[in-house]
Amino acid sequence: MKSSHGGSRFDNGAFPLSLAQTQQEGKYAMEKVKAFHLPGGWGLLSVSPFCLKLDAFMRMTGIGHEAITATTPFGGPKGKAPWIEHEGRKIGDSTFVILYLKNRSGVDPDAHLSPAQRGQALAIQRMIEENLYWAMVNDRWNTPANWPTLKSSVLGSIPAPIRAVLAPVARRGVLKQLKGHGMGCHSAEEIATIAKRDIDALSAILGDQEWFFGATPTETDCVVYSLLANVYFVGFESPMKPIITAHGNLSSFLERFRARYYPPK
Repeated sequence: MKSSHGGSRFDNGAFPLSLAQTQQEGKYAMEKVKAFHLPGGWGLLSVSPFCLKLDAFMRMTGIGHEAITATTPFGGPKGKAPWIEHEGRKIGDSTFVILYLKNRSGVDPDAHLSPAQRGQALAIQRMIEENLYWAMVNDRWNTPANWPTLKSSVLGSIPAPIRAVLAPVARRGVLKQLKGHGMGCHSAEEIATIAKRDIDALSAILGDQEWFFGATPTETDCVVYSLLANVYFVGFESPMKPIITAHGNLSSFLERFRARYYPPK
């Protein structure tokens, strides 16, 4: 499955006009990016936060790309999704892909941030991707009620005979990763407490701002959206859903981001 997104979404005010003009004038002219992501569901391009983050970043910056659904992550250079193919290169890991795209395109939605704000952005990213993400993984892979939903969604594009064999193997592997990370050593109640502290912190940081660093969207907004949307909008049971709902600024942020970058077709 493929979808294309052009490279001229500069009317959304995401970054200064001078940057938009620079790219449009061709200083950083570049081929369209082929971006490979895991399957989506519930209105999300991908049920992988990392894949959704990359796609959201490219929409925010107006980088022309072709979104291609990959049944498994094994085609990527690191055996994980997302990855891109661009100008003869294959690049894996959403963070390294975004760094590459910032340098190659000359468009950086974080360019206006101060050094302190850049440090805060990195700290938020680490909290989400190295901690809260694993609470989401536990919800999906280690909650019996969610296993049928996971098999039909995350693994749903794999042919049934192969899925019947692959699903339990994949689950054992993920549960081993959860243990290795440390999140899987906690009880469900303890994991919910960990997740609540992270979500409460995100709400406090956002406050009454429209975006996480004020009036202009940045990469941080892509990071936050990609994870919280994969809890808030999807069909998996999670103790994080009511926590997000209880923070009106976070639920409003999710709706605002989706309306801006993923409007109904």
